[in-house]
Amino acid sequence: MKKPFPVLGFDIGGTKIAVCLALSDGTIINSARVDNRDRSPDDVLPEMAEAGRKLLAESSYKASDLRALGIDSPSPMDFRSGVIQQPHNMPRWIDVPIRDFLSREFGVPAFFDNDANAAGTAEWLFGAGRETDDMIYLTMSTGIGAGIIASGRLLRGASFYGGEAGHMVLDVKGPVCNCGLRGCYEAFCGGLALETRLKKQLADQPDSAIVRAAGGDVAKVTVRALAQAVRENDPFARSVWDEMIERNAQAMGMLMNVFNPAVIALGTIAVHCGSLFMDPLLARIPAYCWPQMNKACRVVPSELGGKAGELSGIATALYSLYERGEWELPWSR
Repeated sequence: MKKPFPVLGFDIGGTKIAVCLALSDGTIINSARVDNRDRSPDDVLPEMAEAGRKLLAESSYKASDLRALGIDSPSPMDFRSGVIQQPHNMPRWIDVPIRDFLSREFGVPAFFDNDANAAGTAEWLFGAGRETDDMIYLTMSTGIGAGIIASGRLLRGASFYGGEAGHMVLDVKGPVCNCGLRGCYEAFCGGLALETRLKKQLADQPDSAIVRAAGGDVAKVTVRALAQAVRENDPFARSVWDEMIERNAQAMGMLMNVFNPAVIALGTIAVHCGSLFMDPLLARIPAYCWPQMNKACRVVPSELGGKAGELSGIATALYSLYERGEWELPWSR
Protein backbone atom coordinates (compact mmCIF):
# COMPACT_ATOMS: atom_id res chain seq x y z
CA MET A 1 0.00 0.00 0.00
CA LYS A 2 1.26 3.46 -0.87
CA LYS A 3 2.25 5.82 1.93
CA PRO A 4 -0.74 7.83 3.25
CA PHE A 5 -0.75 11.54 2.52
CA PRO A 6 -2.40 14.46 4.37
CA VAL A 7 -5.82 15.79 3.35
CA LEU A 8 -7.75 18.77 4.70
CA GLY A 9 -11.53 18.61 5.05
CA PHE A 10 -14.30 21.12 5.85
CA ASP A 11 -17.72 19.88 7.00
CA ILE A 12 -20.09 22.87 6.90
CA GLY A 13 -23.17 22.93 9.12
CA GLY A 14 -25.67 25.52 10.20
CA THR A 15 -24.19 25.96 13.68
CA LYS A 16 -20.60 24.80 13.33
CA ILE A 17 -17.97 23.90 10.77
CA ALA A 18 -15.65 20.96 11.41
CA VAL A 19 -12.16 21.44 10.03
CA CYS A 20 -10.13 18.24 9.93
CA LEU A 21 -6.63 17.23 8.96
CA ALA A 22 -6.35 13.51 8.28
CA LEU A 23 -4.30 11.00 6.37
CA SER A 24 -5.62 9.29 3.26
CA ASP A 25 -6.04 6.05 5.24
CA GLY A 26 -8.66 7.74 7.44
CA THR A 27 -6.40 8.45 10.41
CA ILE A 28 -7.47 11.77 11.94
CA ILE A 29 -4.44 13.90 12.85
CA ASN A 30 -6.19 16.92 14.33
CA SER A 31 -9.43 18.86 14.08
CA ALA A 32 -11.00 22.19 14.99
CA ARG A 33 -14.39 23.90 15.05
CA VAL A 34 -15.49 27.23 13.59
CA ASP A 35 -18.70 28.85 14.83
CA ASN A 36 -21.31 29.31 12.09
CA ARG A 37 -24.42 30.19 14.07
CA ASP A 38 -26.18 33.08 12.26
CA ARG A 39 -22.91 34.45 10.87
CA SER A 40 -22.00 35.94 7.52
CA PRO A 41 -19.73 33.93 5.22
CA ASP A 42 -17.60 37.08 4.88
CA ASP A 43 -16.63 36.57 8.51
CA VAL A 44 -16.60 32.78 8.56
CA LEU A 45 -14.56 31.99 5.44
CA PRO A 46 -11.32 33.65 6.66
CA GLU A 47 -11.68 31.81 9.97
CA MET A 48 -12.07 28.50 8.12
CA ALA A 49 -8.88 29.13 6.17
CA GLU A 50 -7.01 30.19 9.29
CA ALA A 51 -8.19 27.08 11.17
CA GLY A 52 -6.91 24.89 8.34
CA ARG A 53 -3.54 26.63 8.29
CA LYS A 54 -3.25 26.26 12.06
CA LEU A 55 -3.96 22.51 11.89
CA LEU A 56 -1.26 22.12 9.26
CA ALA A 57 1.29 24.12 11.25
CA GLU A 58 0.58 22.30 14.50
CA SER A 59 1.12 18.97 12.74
CA SER A 60 4.33 20.09 10.99
CA TYR A 61 2.75 20.12 7.52
CA LYS A 62 2.63 22.84 4.89
CA ALA A 63 -0.12 23.56 2.38
CA SER A 64 2.23 22.26 -0.32
CA ASP A 65 2.12 18.82 1.38
CA LEU A 66 -1.59 18.54 0.52
CA ARG A 67 -2.77 16.85 -2.66
CA ALA A 68 -6.34 18.06 -2.24
CA LEU A 69 -8.92 19.39 0.18
CA GLY A 70 -12.61 18.55 0.41
CA ILE A 71 -15.71 20.50 1.40
CA ASP A 72 -19.24 19.33 2.12
CA SER A 73 -22.29 21.46 2.75
CA PRO A 74 -26.07 21.19 3.00
CA SER A 75 -28.02 21.65 -0.24
CA PRO A 76 -29.04 23.50 -2.32
CA MET A 77 -25.75 23.96 -4.11
CA ASP A 78 -24.28 24.27 -7.56
CA PHE A 79 -22.12 21.17 -7.68
CA ARG A 80 -20.39 22.04 -10.95
CA SER A 81 -19.22 25.48 -9.84
CA GLY A 82 -18.68 24.69 -6.16
CA VAL A 83 -21.15 27.29 -4.90
CA ILE A 84 -23.32 27.12 -1.77
CA GLN A 85 -26.69 28.56 -2.83
CA GLN A 86 -28.57 29.19 0.47
CA PRO A 87 -29.28 26.12 2.59
CA HIS A 88 -32.38 26.33 4.79
CA ASN A 89 -30.34 26.45 8.00
CA MET A 90 -27.75 28.91 6.60
CA PRO A 91 -29.87 31.82 5.29
CA ARG A 92 -26.94 34.24 5.06
CA TRP A 93 -24.90 31.93 2.81
CA ILE A 94 -26.19 33.01 -0.59
CA ASP A 95 -24.22 31.96 -3.71
CA VAL A 96 -20.92 31.54 -1.85
CA PRO A 97 -18.07 30.24 -4.09
CA ILE A 98 -16.62 28.12 -1.30
CA ARG A 99 -14.65 25.67 -3.45
CA ASP A 100 -12.65 28.26 -5.37
CA PHE A 101 -12.04 30.38 -2.26
CA LEU A 102 -10.43 27.51 -0.34
CA SER A 103 -8.55 26.28 -3.39
CA ARG A 104 -6.92 29.71 -3.70
CA GLU A 105 -6.19 29.91 0.03
CA PHE A 106 -4.26 26.62 0.07
CA GLY A 107 -3.03 26.41 -3.51
CA VAL A 108 -4.36 22.89 -4.11
CA PRO A 109 -7.40 21.41 -5.88
CA ALA A 110 -10.58 21.65 -3.82
CA PHE A 111 -13.58 19.37 -4.24
CA PHE A 112 -17.17 19.94 -3.15
CA ASP A 113 -20.27 17.83 -2.49
CA ASN A 114 -23.43 17.79 -0.39
CA ASP A 115 -23.24 16.60 3.21
CA ALA A 116 -25.17 13.35 2.75
CA ASN A 117 -23.01 12.26 -0.19
CA ALA A 118 -19.89 13.15 1.78
CA ALA A 119 -20.98 11.23 4.89
CA GLY A 120 -21.95 8.27 2.72
CA THR A 121 -18.59 8.31 0.98
CA ALA A 122 -16.81 8.45 4.34
CA GLU A 123 -18.81 5.45 5.56
CA TRP A 124 -17.96 3.61 2.35
CA LEU A 125 -14.23 4.35 2.50
CA PHE A 126 -13.64 4.00 6.23
CA GLY A 127 -16.76 2.58 7.93
CA ALA A 128 -19.45 -0.05 7.55
CA GLY A 129 -19.33 -0.03 3.74
CA ARG A 130 -15.68 -0.96 3.32
CA GLU A 131 -14.95 -3.45 0.54
CA THR A 132 -18.48 -3.28 -0.89
CA ASP A 133 -19.56 -1.89 -4.25
CA ASP A 134 -23.18 -1.18 -3.34
CA MET A 135 -24.18 0.58 -0.15
CA ILE A 136 -26.45 3.32 1.17
CA TYR A 137 -25.79 5.66 4.07
CA LEU A 138 -28.78 7.40 5.67
CA THR A 139 -28.12 10.48 7.79
CA MET A 140 -31.05 9.87 10.21
CA SER A 141 -30.65 13.12 12.15
CA THR A 142 -32.43 16.49 11.95
CA GLY A 143 -33.39 15.51 8.41
CA ILE A 144 -32.89 12.40 6.31
CA GLY A 145 -30.56 12.27 3.35
CA ALA A 146 -28.69 9.50 1.59
CA GLY A 147 -25.29 8.87 0.14
CA ILE A 148 -25.65 6.05 -2.39
CA ILE A 149 -22.77 3.98 -3.77
CA ALA A 150 -23.87 1.91 -6.77
CA SER A 151 -21.45 -0.41 -8.57
CA GLY A 152 -18.52 1.29 -6.86
CA ARG A 153 -19.51 4.84 -7.80
CA LEU A 154 -21.23 7.65 -5.94
CA LEU A 155 -24.68 8.21 -7.42
CA ARG A 156 -25.20 11.92 -8.13
CA GLY A 157 -28.03 11.93 -10.68
CA ALA A 158 -28.71 13.99 -13.80
CA SER A 159 -28.91 17.31 -11.93
CA PHE A 160 -26.63 16.29 -9.03
CA TYR A 161 -29.49 15.89 -6.53
CA GLY A 162 -29.42 12.10 -6.41
CA GLY A 163 -29.87 10.59 -2.97
CA GLU A 164 -32.78 12.69 -1.65
CA ALA A 165 -34.23 9.59 -0.02
CA GLY A 166 -35.80 11.68 2.73
CA HIS A 167 -38.28 13.00 0.18
CA MET A 168 -39.63 9.71 -1.06
CA VAL A 169 -43.38 10.04 -0.52
CA LEU A 170 -44.56 7.23 1.75
CA ASP A 171 -48.15 8.45 2.13
CA VAL A 172 -49.72 11.24 0.05
CA LYS A 173 -52.10 11.90 2.96
CA GLY A 174 -49.27 12.15 5.47
CA PRO A 175 -47.84 15.24 7.19
CA VAL A 176 -46.64 18.19 5.14
CA CYS A 177 -42.87 18.20 4.69
CA ASN A 178 -40.74 21.34 4.77
CA CYS A 179 -39.90 20.63 1.12
CA GLY A 180 -43.55 21.26 0.18
CA LEU A 181 -44.56 17.67 -0.52
CA ARG A 182 -46.84 15.66 1.74
CA GLY A 183 -45.97 12.39 3.44
CA CYS A 184 -42.22 12.38 2.80
CA TYR A 185 -40.03 9.90 4.66
CA GLU A 186 -38.40 12.88 6.40
CA ALA A 187 -41.80 14.29 7.42
CA PHE A 188 -42.51 11.05 9.28
CA CYS A 189 -39.06 10.20 10.64
CA GLY A 190 -36.74 13.21 10.48
CA GLY A 191 -35.69 14.41 13.91
CA LEU A 192 -36.92 17.98 13.46
CA ALA A 193 -40.30 16.91 12.08
CA LEU A 194 -40.78 14.33 14.81
CA GLU A 195 -39.85 16.76 17.58
CA THR A 196 -42.11 19.50 16.17
CA ARG A 197 -45.04 17.08 16.04
CA LEU A 198 -44.40 15.88 19.60
CA LYS A 199 -44.26 19.41 21.00
CA LYS A 200 -47.69 20.17 19.53
CA GLN A 201 -49.17 16.91 20.80
CA LEU A 202 -47.74 17.36 24.30
CA ALA A 203 -48.38 21.09 24.73
CA ASP A 204 -51.06 20.49 27.35
CA GLN A 205 -49.56 17.31 28.87
CA PRO A 206 -46.81 18.43 31.29
CA ASP A 207 -46.97 15.09 33.11
CA SER A 208 -46.12 13.06 30.01
CA ALA A 209 -43.16 10.70 30.39
CA ILE A 210 -41.62 12.33 27.33
CA VAL A 211 -41.87 15.82 28.85
CA ARG A 212 -40.43 14.54 32.13
CA ALA A 213 -37.50 13.08 30.20
CA ALA A 214 -37.00 16.54 28.69
CA GLY A 215 -36.65 18.08 32.14
CA GLY A 216 -40.31 19.08 32.41
CA ASP A 217 -40.11 21.57 29.55
CA VAL A 218 -42.20 20.78 26.45
CA ALA A 219 -40.03 23.17 24.42
CA LYS A 220 -37.04 20.91 25.11
CA VAL A 221 -38.65 17.68 23.89
CA THR A 222 -36.23 15.77 21.65
CA VAL A 223 -35.96 12.34 20.07
CA ARG A 224 -33.65 11.42 22.96
CA ALA A 225 -36.45 12.26 25.41
CA LEU A 226 -38.83 10.13 23.36
CA ALA A 227 -36.38 7.23 23.45
CA GLN A 228 -36.04 7.53 27.22
CA ALA A 229 -39.84 7.39 27.63
CA VAL A 230 -39.93 4.31 25.37
CA ARG A 231 -37.38 2.63 27.66
CA GLU A 232 -39.74 3.40 30.54
CA ASN A 233 -42.47 1.64 28.55
CA ASP A 234 -44.73 4.70 28.36
CA PRO A 235 -47.73 3.75 26.14
CA PHE A 236 -47.91 7.01 24.17
CA ALA A 237 -44.15 7.06 23.60
CA ARG A 238 -44.23 3.46 22.44
CA SER A 239 -47.02 4.20 19.94
CA VAL A 240 -45.04 7.13 18.46
CA TRP A 241 -41.88 5.02 18.36
CA ASP A 242 -43.64 2.09 16.71
CA GLU A 243 -45.07 4.32 13.98
CA MET A 244 -41.64 5.85 13.37
CA ILE A 245 -40.06 2.38 13.16
CA GLU A 246 -42.75 1.24 10.71
CA ARG A 247 -42.11 4.20 8.39
CA ASN A 248 -38.36 3.65 8.55
CA ALA A 249 -38.84 0.00 7.65
CA GLN A 250 -41.10 0.99 4.75
CA ALA A 251 -38.53 3.43 3.37
CA MET A 252 -35.59 1.06 3.79
CA GLY A 253 -37.50 -1.77 2.15
CA MET A 254 -38.15 0.49 -0.82
CA LEU A 255 -34.45 1.38 -1.03
CA MET A 256 -33.50 -2.31 -0.86
CA ASN A 257 -35.84 -3.21 -3.70
CA VAL A 258 -34.59 -0.36 -5.91
CA PHE A 259 -30.82 -0.50 -5.25
CA ASN A 260 -30.18 -4.02 -3.90
CA PRO A 261 -27.38 -2.78 -1.60
CA ALA A 262 -25.04 -4.98 0.39
CA VAL A 263 -25.11 -2.52 3.31
CA ILE A 264 -27.42 0.19 4.60
CA ALA A 265 -25.56 2.15 7.27
CA LEU A 266 -27.63 4.35 9.55
CA GLY A 267 -26.58 7.60 11.20
CA THR A 268 -27.44 9.40 14.42
CA ILE A 269 -30.56 7.72 15.81
CA ALA A 270 -29.27 4.18 15.18
CA VAL A 271 -25.91 5.03 16.75
CA HIS A 272 -27.43 6.67 19.84
CA CYS A 273 -30.33 4.29 20.44
CA GLY A 274 -28.77 0.97 19.48
CA SER A 275 -31.01 -2.07 19.90
CA LEU A 276 -34.00 0.05 20.95
CA PHE A 277 -34.10 1.24 17.35
CA MET A 278 -32.38 -1.56 15.45
CA ASP A 279 -34.21 -4.63 16.81
CA PRO A 280 -37.78 -3.58 15.87
CA LEU A 281 -36.54 -2.06 12.61
CA LEU A 282 -34.90 -5.30 11.47
CA ALA A 283 -38.02 -7.22 12.45
CA ARG A 284 -40.26 -4.99 10.28
CA ILE A 285 -38.13 -4.52 7.13
CA PRO A 286 -39.05 -7.93 5.60
CA ALA A 287 -42.65 -6.74 5.21
CA TYR A 288 -41.48 -4.12 2.69
CA CYS A 289 -38.95 -5.85 0.44
CA TRP A 290 -38.26 -9.07 -1.39
CA PRO A 291 -36.52 -11.73 0.71
CA GLN A 292 -33.67 -11.84 -1.82
CA MET A 293 -32.96 -8.15 -1.22
CA ASN A 294 -33.25 -8.48 2.54
CA LYS A 295 -30.92 -11.47 2.64
CA ALA A 296 -28.26 -9.64 0.62
CA CYS A 297 -28.26 -6.54 2.81
CA ARG A 298 -26.83 -5.79 6.25
CA VAL A 299 -28.64 -2.90 7.97
CA VAL A 300 -26.28 -1.58 10.63
CA PRO A 301 -25.48 1.57 12.62
CA SER A 302 -22.70 3.75 11.24
CA GLU A 303 -19.26 2.56 12.29
CA LEU A 304 -17.85 6.09 12.14
CA GLY A 305 -20.22 7.54 14.73
CA GLY A 306 -18.88 10.90 15.90
CA LYS A 307 -16.04 10.81 13.37
CA ALA A 308 -18.43 11.01 10.40
CA GLY A 309 -18.45 14.82 10.30
CA GLU A 310 -14.70 15.10 10.55
CA LEU A 311 -14.12 12.55 7.80
CA SER A 312 -16.84 13.79 5.42
CA GLY A 313 -14.76 16.54 3.83
CA ILE A 314 -11.74 14.22 3.75
CA ALA A 315 -13.79 11.57 1.91
CA THR A 316 -15.03 14.13 -0.63
CA ALA A 317 -11.45 15.00 -1.54
CA LEU A 318 -10.32 11.37 -1.70
CA TYR A 319 -13.29 10.20 -3.76
CA SER A 320 -12.70 13.00 -6.25
CA LEU A 321 -9.04 11.96 -6.56
CA TYR A 322 -10.26 8.39 -7.06
CA GLU A 323 -12.58 9.51 -9.87
CA ARG A 324 -9.62 11.23 -11.53
CA GLY A 325 -7.47 8.10 -11.25
CA GLU A 326 -5.12 9.78 -8.75
CA TRP A 327 -5.87 7.62 -5.69
CA GLU A 328 -6.73 3.98 -5.09
CA LEU A 329 -9.42 2.69 -2.75
CA PRO A 330 -8.03 1.50 0.62
CA TRP A 331 -8.91 -2.12 -0.18
CA SER A 332 -7.51 -2.10 -3.72
CA ARG A 333 -5.03 -4.84 -4.41
